[in-house]
Amino acid sequence: MSINQRVNTLRTWMADEGIGVFVVPTLDPHNSEYVPEHWKCRQWLTGFTGSAGTVVVTATEALLWTDSRYWLQAQEQLASTPFRLMREGEDIDISEWLAGQAEQDSGLRFGFAPDMMTPEAYDVFFSRIKDKAKRMVFQNDPFALMWHERPGIPTVPATRMPDELAGRTAAEKLKDMQQWMESRGITHYLLTDLSEICWMLNLRGDDVPYNPFIISFLEVHTDAPHRLFVLPEKVEALKAYLHTLNVTVQPYEEGLRLQLEALERPLMESPVPIWRAVKNRAEQEGFRTAHLRDGVAMVRFLAWLDRTVVEGSEMPTEMDIDRRLTALRAEQPGFCGLSFETIAAYGPHGAIVHYEATPQTDVRLQRTSLLLLDSGAQYDCGTTDITRTIALGPLSEEERKAYTLVLKGHLQLARAVFPEHTTGLQLDTFARAAMWREGFDYGHGTGHGVGHHLGVHEGPVQIRKNLRACTMLPFLAGQTITDEPGIYIEGHFGVRIENTLLTVPAFESPAGRFLKFEDLTLCPYDLRPVVLDMLTPEERQWLNDYHRHVREVLMPHLTDEADRQWLLSSTQKC
Repeated sequence: MSINQRVNTLRTWMADEGIGVFVVPTLDPHNSEYVPEHWKCRQWLTGFTGSAGTVVVTATEALLWTDSRYWLQAQEQLASTPFRLMREGEDIDISEWLAGQAEQDSGLRFGFAPDMMTPEAYDVFFSRIKDKAKRMVFQNDPFALMWHERPGIPTVPATRMPDELAGRTAAEKLKDMQQWMESRGITHYLLTDLSEICWMLNLRGDDVPYNPFIISFLEVHTDAPHRLFVLPEKVEALKAYLHTLNVTVQPYEEGLRLQLEALERPLMESPVPIWRAVKNRAEQEGFRTAHLRDGVAMVRFLAWLDRTVVEGSEMPTEMDIDRRLTALRAEQPGFCGLSFETIAAYGPHGAIVHYEATPQTDVRLQRTSLLLLDSGAQYDCGTTDITRTIALGPLSEEERKAYTLVLKGHLQLARAVFPEHTTGLQLDTFARAAMWREGFDYGHGTGHGVGHHLGVHEGPVQIRKNLRACTMLPFLAGQTITDEPGIYIEGHFGVRIENTLLTVPAFESPAGRFLKFEDLTLCPYDLRPVVLDMLTPEERQWLNDYHRHVREVLMPHLTDEADRQWLLSSTQKC
């Protein structure tokens, strides 16, 4: 079925259902960062493969909104289809467009697939429409009829995370949730976020790309058995475990129905993200183990890359880099997959913040300029996220200056000492101050939380310069956060350096309790691009101390002499 035929079939269905406007977001029922294949209906309908976008279809129009990362891609992929590209930030906002349609036709009805609309998205899309409840039609899913080869919901069995790795039992976490509910007069609470459910029950799965999640809903009760809405075959081997938690297994579709019932109700924010963000001792040790394993893989990879450059062999492509690093990580104990799409961006591609090499864009590395490599992995005991920018040969003065400014910002945040309850908005300045003085800045956030064998991009705490709810949350001991400033020169190169940090106590004084960061990431920085005169004595000392620590921790785990020599050479004093 061609794209034109798909749109025509949808319009026929809309006419039969009395729907004038149909909305197709890039969503699953759980607002997942990575949408499982079953819910990639927007992609199937349009042929547009970008990870973000919302479609609106009427009897006469077919529109797709997406952000600036995908404008060029969308233009190419939507050519010869009925869809017109709407540029987010430049064209009319989708909620305003929808409200305008409602004002023009008082009887117009709006539809969407019931399993592709979360309460949060419902509020965003339809907040400006008067009497929206009377206009909504969401009982039926047209894609269940139209998409004949639609992938099913994954049926891979769930697994239990051992209590010794989780640090707390699921029974203890459920008790905390019940007490929180009782204090607010709540008798039952529906958890829809997959990370929250997996954390609460100490379960892990393989249903969502890059995230060890189980597609499910969990309803916690104060005075009745809890209910886990999931495909039953996924938890068949865990029935006895769930029984000990007073958790019954119910059909997944029933959880969907409960979420739809909540679309018109006020949302109450879940307490789980705040609890989950503070890692207990067992989780902290798991992170250290995961980063040790990841550090071994990174050193073996970087040693191989340097040998390739020196030996004059044919240089790898960006996709070769991804494959090689993934293979080395896969040799580590407890490897469960990548934690996000590897960004191996050479030269000008490094200036594209979220670049991902494809067969169409893949380029071969050269013995000059910079390779920006942002990657991470899921291990059974923790999650990693690391970026290194690597010199492949001679660099320009501009490249060296930018690299050094990014390194200075990275080090200033890593070295920060600050009062407990300091916010991410305040901490952000540490990473930007040096580059601001030179007229540089970057548009993305400086740091995001990292899950304990959960999502690599974990809320709620973040470090960024924009005033948001997440940037005003207090930092507490036990929270994990990334440290990833960058500078991007469009058409030329990009620099980003990233480690994962653990917030730990520093000391107490008459002014209160102070915190600092422990560096979890174990991998040398490339010092070849550094303009040493731009570093302060304190920054150089910190680098030397960090490299000594990396060498001492990783060396016993390297068996190849060439890798050991590379690590020794790369961690010398600067």
